[in-house]
Amino acid sequence: MTITPDELAARYDDVYRKAERVEIDAERFDRALERGDDGAWGVGAFVADGDRILFVREDDTWLLPGGRLETGETPAEGARREVREETGVNVEIAGLGAVAEQTFQREGGDDSFEFSFATFLAEPTSTDLAADPGRPGEGIDEAAWRTEVPENTFDRELVARLARRFK
Repeated sequence: MTITPDELAARYDDVYRKAERVEIDAERFDRALERGDDGAWGVGAFVADGDRILFVREDDTWLLPGGRLETGETPAEGARREVREETGVNVEIAGLGAVAEQTFQREGGDDSFEFSFATFLAEPTSTDLAADPGRPGEGIDEAAWRTEVPENTFDRELVARLARRFK
């Protein structure tokens, strides 16, 4: 995707912006580069149905559904696809909640790469969850509607912020 975080955020109203620098160990850094994460985009969605929020669980961690933007997709299309693939829930995109810009730096070194993530706001057009969530090998153990943001949520501060504003 050739759009910048600033350009994407400018298309929507009231977008929360976050920038952070994260030091990661050499093995994780190299794996990320092999996957092509340098300069890549991730997309996901905060999906609310009344007082419920849609989450996926990988091991002990809850996350909003999302993943890597595929070639030829718009960010909104990618977010819709990721939610459907990971949970079985179809959604309509209602807006953009947040754009995070992350600089990952190799632990103890100067090497770094940029990764951006767009979290869309979405409304479900169906609420039935897939019996076997995610695609093979994705590591998703469960999809669930939750009324609270679990303590063990990835980027809990961001998810809680979105919940306060949009739930």
